[in-house]
Amino acid sequence: MEFFNEMGKRFSNVAKSVTEKTKDSVEVTRIAGDLRAQKSALEQLYTELGRVCYDIRMGEGDADRAEQLAGRIQHVRARIDELTAQRDVIRDVRRCPGCGAVMPRDARFCSACGRRMPEDAPRPEDNGPADQEYCPDCGAQRNAGEKFCSVCGKSFEPAADAPDAPPVEPAEPVEINDEEPEDYIGE
Repeated sequence: MEFFNEMGKRFSNVAKSVTEKTKDSVEVTRIAGDLRAQKSALEQLYTELGRVCYDIRMGEGDADRAEQLAGRIQHVRARIDELTAQRDVIRDVRRCPGCGAVMPRDARFCSACGRRMPEDAPRPEDNGPADQEYCPDCGAQRNAGEKFCSVCGKSFEPAADAPDAPPVEPAEPVEINDEEPEDYIGE
């Protein structure tokens, strides 16, 4: 009887896992469709902005229209970033802070550029305000008051300007004699 209870629990766990994976797959597919639509809209906006800029250059365009298009482009790009972040969370991946390559969540180094991945890389939905600082070397999030990165040790403080060193004079050329010295005992 215990055997059947154990098998029932295992079957139930597998069914739950399959259900979750199916939901994730459906959500990733939906997001991919939304991304395609947003990217298509972005291309159309860029094209329209190009026409308006050309018209402005020729003295016939409307600068207000160009500003409207630029605002819409920013909005669409933000939506693309949001959708990409949602997809990354579902796929359990993260992006390299250096090159943007997609890496497994547990990757320690980027396989595309070799940069060290932050130890506690913030998930896209956890990103704080735009003024949040990140280490320029490893991409780890800077906590308030830190003077050095807790992951790689890089200083967050700008380096003090070192005094200018005096210029180095080039050395005098030395003549090289290719002839063997007379007291040379060769092989």
